[in-house]
Amino acid sequence: MMLKNNASAKKFLLALTLSIFSISVARFLSPETMIDGNAIYLAWLPLSVILSMLLLLGRQAILPLGIAFALTNVWMQSLSVPQAAMLLFCQLFAPVLSCGILRWTLGKRWRFGLSNRHMGARIFWAGFFAPLTLKGTMYLVDHCLDFPVSVSGFFASGTLLYSIVDIQSLICAALIFTLPSYYLQRMLFNPRYARRFWLRHIVPVFSRSKWLFTVSWLLSLAALLILLCAPFYSTYIAGYLVPLIFILFFIVINRFSYPLLSLMWGVSTFFLVAYNRNFLQGVSNAFSLAFVLSVLISFTICLLYMGNIQARSNAIKRKWHNQAWQDPLTGLPNLRAFESYLENHPQASVCCLRMDNLEFLSRHYGMMMRVHCKRMVSRDLQPLLCREEQLFQLPGSELLLVLHGSETVARLAYIVDFLNSQTFNWQGDALDLEFGAAWGVIEGEGEALHHTLGQLSWLSEQACAARRVLALDNSLATVSDNTTERVIQLNRVKKALAEGGLTLYAQPIVSQSGHRYHEILARMTCNGQIITPDQFIPVIAQFNLSKRFDLLVVETLFKAMKDLPGERFSVNLMPFTLMQKESANTILSLFKQYDVAPELVTIEITEQQAFSSSEISVLNIQLLRDYGCLIAIDDFGTGYANYERLKRLEADIVKIDGCFVRDILTDPVDAMIVKSMCELARVKNLTLVAEYVETEAQRTLLYEMGVDYLQGYFIGKPRPLVELRA
Repeated sequence: MMLKNNASAKKFLLALTLSIFSISVARFLSPETMIDGNAIYLAWLPLSVILSMLLLLGRQAILPLGIAFALTNVWMQSLSVPQAAMLLFCQLFAPVLSCGILRWTLGKRWRFGLSNRHMGARIFWAGFFAPLTLKGTMYLVDHCLDFPVSVSGFFASGTLLYSIVDIQSLICAALIFTLPSYYLQRMLFNPRYARRFWLRHIVPVFSRSKWLFTVSWLLSLAALLILLCAPFYSTYIAGYLVPLIFILFFIVINRFSYPLLSLMWGVSTFFLVAYNRNFLQGVSNAFSLAFVLSVLISFTICLLYMGNIQARSNAIKRKWHNQAWQDPLTGLPNLRAFESYLENHPQASVCCLRMDNLEFLSRHYGMMMRVHCKRMVSRDLQPLLCREEQLFQLPGSELLLVLHGSETVARLAYIVDFLNSQTFNWQGDALDLEFGAAWGVIEGEGEALHHTLGQLSWLSEQACAARRVLALDNSLATVSDNTTERVIQLNRVKKALAEGGLTLYAQPIVSQSGHRYHEILARMTCNGQIITPDQFIPVIAQFNLSKRFDLLVVETLFKAMKDLPGERFSVNLMPFTLMQKESANTILSLFKQYDVAPELVTIEITEQQAFSSSEISVLNIQLLRDYGCLIAIDDFGTGYANYERLKRLEADIVKIDGCFVRDILTDPVDAMIVKSMCELARVKNLTLVAEYVETEAQRTLLYEMGVDYLQGYFIGKPRPLVELRA
């Protein structure tokens, strides 16, 4: 409480000191002239001080202003107590009332956003209502009290033109000089604001691309003011040159900020009305003076509105600029912002941070899961980043991280370890994410930049496999070769798909009684060269070509089955195929198109698909099964399978993975696992197929355990499908 009281007292004393100083200076600087032998102000600057103090401090400025005006009135005028009280009332009532109305109409933040909010209300209440009310109260008080000659001229009603000019002087003070007074007082009240004003409003206009224009403009303005305000007489230099000043200010409306423009206009206008020998050349009567002041008031209003429009336009441009440089979902700066960042930090270490499995998981949970993960990663990494280090959004499963300093490898390794130790959840489900990273120093821009980012992307993908950090500078040749090879491979696969360059092989799956069917295996050919599965399957999965590939395999098989009556086949469908809508309906339409009986075709899927929580995958599998196709679970036991899932498994065939068959004769654990699968399959009435059978002993043991079908090189090697016709 004591600290709060001390702060309030300190603020009050500072406001009182500032008020006394400002009012004294304003009284001294207020420009005057003579009309019909009577002194009159051209701008009564204490009104500007009152309004600016109220804008600066709100109601906390009322008491300091009252004390300051009371002291200066007593010091400068010999007044009785009633006269001093009424004079103080006239000076403060109208400005305080107008600000009170603004507070009531605009809300608590009426003092903020001077350059871009409620300009019409501010001009009317502060610029016109306050001066008119002030002069009205003075006229009313004049009927109640007599004032000394030195003061009475400003109370008494003179000629109509004298009164008009008198009111115009107050309007000029309120409209033209309030904002300059506000900015100057704010700098005195808070010196740190002076530095912010300098950096925000003055430094930008003297930037490398703008300094020549700014200096030229300032020299032109100074020359014109000197001509108009210099203390010598010339018939060629007079008020008709003033429009040149208006033109000068119109030129910089879209170049200077609103506060700087207001300050410059206030200073220029002060010189015009204070040193008015040439400016008012030939103005020998009240008519001309009233016209000149009206022009200044009109131009000030135009300047205020145009400056306001320009300020709002600049704010909208900045908003659009920020939106163009920022990803709207993750809130991170995008690749365009990264390019701009590199212009100021050309030697920064750029790290490509990859989240493995994110692409696959987003197909299950939706794209917003990917956005959520990137937001969480960004949030978790912020405490680990230094000043000017930043994360940037990239499409896909990657983020760009810019690091500074010499310990990039150690810091990035720590970041990767930190992220791999974190748990990320989406709607209550834990996500299995693995992180890896690659880094390098970016050199060049444009195509060179994007080529390097592509190399970093490929290298980060390799780093994910080992959860480690790879450096681009040590592996540049390897990266270039591999990325080029991947692109070439993609083009070959696309060409093969487009030209139907597919060769089907069949490997027999045989039962103990001699019944058999064949699993279909595919090879691709492009320009006469065979592309093996280990080459094209990763490309198909990475570039989302699985549905196109699988449908081509199915259609090619169905065409061949016309010449293979009664033969049964098993065909694999890749995970991404079943995750896409209408996949099952498209396959069913091929059944009907080629008149293939569904009981002759077994659809092989992975454990991951069999136990998938994806509604689309489950629906596609169910549609195929309802149509009459048998469903086989391939590579069972190596992924998601466990006894609980096997218990609720809905399939017809289970294929035991070869890793349990390879050492079944020497490893009792493998033998026990296979035996338990056989017993459970028998209870659920499932057909069991064992893969990777290569010896007679393996075949004998597996049949004894109860396996229904065997597959492997001992049973039969894959051979082209056309050979089955023979």
